Parts: sequence; structure tokens; C-alpha cells
Amino acid sequence: MAITPPSTPPSLSSPHNNNHLSDVFSDSPPTSPTAADPSDILRLRSTHSTAGYRDGISISKDRSLQSGFDEGYSLGAVFGLRVGYILGALEGLCSAHLQESEERKALKQLVKNAREHLAIEKLFGREWWGEDGTWKYEVQGTEEEVTFREVVDSHPLVKRWVERVDQELNIAGVQVGRFEGEEWEEGRVGNGEAEVG
Repeated sequence: MAITPPSTPPSLSSPHNNNHLSDVFSDSPPTSPTAADPSDILRLRSTHSTAGYRDGISISKDRSLQSGFDEGYSLGAVFGLRVGYILGALEGLCSAHLQESEERKALKQLVKNAREHLAIEKLFGREWWGEDGTWKYEVQGTEEEVTFREVVDSHPLVKRWVERVDQELNIAGVQVGRFEGEEWEEGRVGNGEAEVG
């Protein structure tokens, strides 16, 4: 049994034919893509490029936003604790002087300077941090992986102010180690009973 090819459909591209399939079954050769209007090609390229860019941004945000937030939040918390210690120690020393004196005035000015130098804008300024969120200053780490505490303690502004607080505490005769350790924690937390001294 011989197979015969199907007959060629009649020309549907005549001006009298209103068939919507005339472009599919037309006798005329298909137009080449290069014959299209160049402005259409540029417009399509721009549209697809923009859509691809948006999709890429959306996907990358989903993948990295949470981990970036978690890391930034933790680092910010350690900065907050350290700066809080510095300001609290200086304000405590200032409050220890009950009478207005030269020492109290000097400590008030020191607190004011510390607040200015340790402001968020200064701590996280471009001088100390790169565009990708990495620090530009040298960090003294003891382990293979650097901890947030080491990053904070190595920050030049924090380091400078911790040294200044230590200096002021020594001048005032405050023994900081007395407020640390197991005995201090047990006494501070307490067991519900008041200590009689």
C-alpha cells in the first residue's frame, strides 16, 4: 500500500478570504526575524531584561535577606551592649560626684563626647565598613572564626573609649573585677533571701 502525501491546501491568503488562519497556510514565505522593526526588538530586549533583573532581585532577597538580618542583628546587639557599658560606666562615675565640681564637669563633658563618638552613624560609618558589610579595621581574633565580640572590641572607636573608661575607673579607684564572677552573680541574682551585712 503506497502512502500518498496530503494535498496542498488551497491558497488562503487571497484578499477575498477572511479566514483567520491565512497567515499559517499562506503561500508567501515567512518573514525573517531580521525583517522586524528594530525598535520592536530593542523594546522586547529591554522588557525582558527588566523582568529578568526584577526576578533576580526578588530571588536573591528571599535567599539572603533573613541570614543578613540575623547576622546584622546579632552584631548590633553586641555593639549595643559594649557601648551601653561605656556610657553607663561614665555616667555612673559622673553621678558619684554629688557636688558640682571640676571632676564632675569634666566627666559630664566626657559623657557628651562619648555619646557623639559612639553614635550609630560614627560606629557604622564608611570609614570602618565596606559596601558589603565587612569591617575595614583589623580584628584581633583568637580562633579560626572571628566572634562578634572580637569584631566589636577591635573597632577603633570602641577600643579607644574602653581604654578611656578603664583609665577613669582606675582614677576613681573602682575595682571592676569585684562585679564579676560566680560570687557576684549568685549575690546579684540571689536566692530570695535578703543578705544581712
